[in-house]
Amino acid sequence: MAVILLADDSPTHTALMRSLLEEASHVVHCVGDGLQLMQALDETVPDLVVTDLRMPEMNGMQVVQEIAARYSTIPTVVVTSPGSENLAVDALALGAANFVPKNSLRVLLDHVVCQTLQLSQADRLFDQLSGKLLHPEFSMTLSNHLSSIRPAVTYFIQSLAAAKCMDRTQRIRVATAVVSALFNAICFGNLEVSEEEAVITQILSGEESGHQELRELANQATYRDRHVSLKVSIGEHDTRVLVSHNGPGRSMRTIPAPGTPESFELEQCRGLMLITSVMDDVKFQSDYSEVVMIKQHA
Repeated sequence: MAVILLADDSPTHTALMRSLLEEASHVVHCVGDGLQLMQALDETVPDLVVTDLRMPEMNGMQVVQEIAARYSTIPTVVVTSPGSENLAVDALALGAANFVPKNSLRVLLDHVVCQTLQLSQADRLFDQLSGKLLHPEFSMTLSNHLSSIRPAVTYFIQSLAAAKCMDRTQRIRVATAVVSALFNAICFGNLEVSEEEAVITQILSGEESGHQELRELANQATYRDRHVSLKVSIGEHDTRVLVSHNGPGRSMRTIPAPGTPESFELEQCRGLMLITSVMDDVKFQSDYSEVVMIKQHA
C-alpha cells in the first residue's frame, strides 16, 4: 500500500483514476489543480504523485519542475490527454518518471504506478548507507521470462543508489528506461511478439493469462536458447547501459514514429520514448538488436 497524491481538474477522470488506484490498495488523496497539489506537498509527503498535464492555476509541467527541484525523493507520473502528447515528451525531459495516456488508464495506470513504486522502494534501502560503492560494473544474461526484469533492474537501481549517483527521482527515471529496453528486447526482439497481439495488453493489465502465454512461448524450442544481455558501467561522471538480444526481431519500432499521437498506445513506442527522453545519449545498432544508453550524472 502506498500514499498517492492525484491531481486532475476533471471529476470524471479523477473518479476513474482514484477507483483504479484504490482497487490496487493504495491510499489516494485528490486535488483539482497544480497549486493545490503543491500546497498539499507542504503538509504531507506521498510516495508518488500522479498529475494531469493540463490544469488551471498551475499546470502539470510546472508541477513536474517544482517537484523535481524541491522534492527530489518523490517520483511523478504524468497523465496525457489526446492532443497533448508533445507535453508528455517535455514532462519526461523535465523530470517525470513515467507517463500514461488517458486513453490507456485501465491498461497502464496500475502497471506504471506499481513499477515506479517498486523502483522507489528498492532505491530507499540505501538511504542510510554512510559509504559509497566505487565505480561498479556488471554484466547479466537474462532469460526470455519477464520475471527476470525486476530482479535485474532492482540490482541496477540499488547499484546507482549505493554509488550515490544522481538523486532518487533521476535514478528511478534511468531504471525505468532500462526496464523498457529489457521489455522490448524480450518481447519484440527475442520472442518476436507483434504489438497488435492481445498478449501485450494482457501483460500490461496484469492478467495472468498473458504472462502464462508468454512463458509458454519462451519455453518453446525456437526461443528457449535466445537471451538478453545487460551490461552496466557506473562511472564518476556517467552511467552506461547496454541491452542486446540475439533474436531476429526488432526492439525498436519506427512506424508510427515514437512521440506522435498514433504511437502513444503502442508499448514498444512508449518504451522508446521513455528511453530517448530520459537518457542523454542513445545509440542503436543498425538492426536494432542492441542499444547503448548513456546518462550524465550532473
